[in-house]
Amino acid sequence: MLLRVKQVYNNNAVLVDVGNGKEAILQGRGIGFSKRKGDQIDPKKSSEILYLNDAQVKNHFTSLLKDVPIDIVVATFGVIGMAKRTYHYPVLNYIYVTLTDHVFQMYKRLTAGKYQASPAPDIRDRYPLAYQIATEAVKRLNHDLGVHFPDAEVKNIALHFINAKGVDGDLDPTVTLTARVNTIVTQVFAKYGLKRSLTNQNYFDRLMIHLQYLVERLNTDEQDEADLDPKIGQDFKRLYPKSFAIAMEICTELEKALQIKLNENEHVYFIIHIQRLIQEPQTPAPQDS
Repeated sequence: MLLRVKQVYNNNAVLVDVGNGKEAILQGRGIGFSKRKGDQIDPKKSSEILYLNDAQVKNHFTSLLKDVPIDIVVATFGVIGMAKRTYHYPVLNYIYVTLTDHVFQMYKRLTAGKYQASPAPDIRDRYPLAYQIATEAVKRLNHDLGVHFPDAEVKNIALHFINAKGVDGDLDPTVTLTARVNTIVTQVFAKYGLKRSLTNQNYFDRLMIHLQYLVERLNTDEQDEADLDPKIGQDFKRLYPKSFAIAMEICTELEKALQIKLNENEHVYFIIHIQRLIQEPQTPAPQDS
């Protein structure tokens, strides 16, 4: 059956109408060559079909195309679809934006010869399914984009799947709690103009791991039994006042929204992660007069 072309992105990718108000991206070498809106096209000539069945996914796709090359958007959406179809791994829709942006940034660094492996800890034993998905994702991205991401990139992509696990509208308490924690942290970060970037990505990823562990501890009512000496927190307040302020605001918002009480250990963990993230230098000790 021939499909009607709705938009030609480039020689290798077109948007088509698949009926019943649904759309899809057909990708393949030369598939869009000389095609125009309204032309008929044979889907059998495509090497990849990406169905845009969800309105929110379609909106993400359209928005990303403003800043990200079509081949990277399609390749990334493809690995997310693979995770859902092959591994039955549920993901929240925001992963379409976060993972695509991550792949684009890493692609630019790799092709510019500036790629650096993340020192984030190995998580394959703790999250074997997400790690397996990420391993397959890297293989597909290498093939589709004609590059060779190092094996170290697997754990970075696994983190995206771990943090986005769930179904939009899902009432599962772990998924809901994860989403609320991430939202609160993101809102505080936005207030201070903080977001993931090429320069802070390693520390940002470590913070995401910490948030995942925090959610697990909250679900089991387990925090470190032995509190750190409060003097440690005061020392950090003096040495890193901005990091301290951001960390305390995050803790306060989490406690207020989730009706919990974070101990001194959690306060210090957040301060350490924030200091690394913003690279705040130490405040010099006051000089004796």
